[in-house]
Amino acid sequence: MQLAKLVRRLGHNDVVLIGRDRFLIGMFLFTLAIAVMLRFALPWLNDYLAEYGILPNPAVPISLADVYPMLVAFFALFQGALLVGMIFGFLLLDEKEDSTIKAMLVTPVPFKRYAMYRAGVPAILAFLTSTTMVLMINQALLPLWPLLLITGGASLTASIAALFFATFAENKVQGFALAKFGGIAGWTVLFGWFVPEPLQWLIGLFPPFWISKSFWMALEGSSWWWAALVVGIVLQAGLMIWLLQRFQKAAYR
Repeated sequence: MQLAKLVRRLGHNDVVLIGRDRFLIGMFLFTLAIAVMLRFALPWLNDYLAEYGILPNPAVPISLADVYPMLVAFFALFQGALLVGMIFGFLLLDEKEDSTIKAMLVTPVPFKRYAMYRAGVPAILAFLTSTTMVLMINQALLPLWPLLLITGGASLTASIAALFFATFAENKVQGFALAKFGGIAGWTVLFGWFVPEPLQWLIGLFPPFWISKSFWMALEGSSWWWAALVVGIVLQAGLMIWLLQRFQKAAYR
């Protein structure tokens, strides 16, 4: 019962805060803009490049369509979840600057419940966002049930991003600096696509990469896609637990 009240109270407060911040609203709209743009731009660009002999060509014998899985994984699975995590990360920084987090420590609500809410809500919204983006892009599609499992794994990236901001940034200025780091880290998904196995598995040191790898394996028809997904979920869950512990320690300082 207390948890339900906490979710309603904080959820209402989050909606109000996001509604007042044009930057956060813009980030939500940006995810939809990416999906719409890719839905129409990818087929047109693929035909254009093929018609003029740009891709494929004698030096690069692949078409743009051949890398659709890489682009969908990067923009929908990773960036979609990352943007949601950034939104809630900035909300947490607002609460940090306003000393709301400090105030939570003296309320009857256990801080762990508050922290779990802050980790859980971004994951739920990222799941919906990433799934919607993949379906809207409408390229490199999987059957619905493996797609939902993979976007569920990708959604943990949002929780990690939100907690990362709250733990390692003191204000929004530092948050913007960390946002650049998150974007650069995502390049490992693009880079990993071109790295041959078994060297490709070294990219797995970046936990979200395993989710993209699972997506690619499922599209290829590999029966082991679920193993990569499990590894990605376990690694991300471990990182999220560590960040939750750091977040709690930071709140008491």
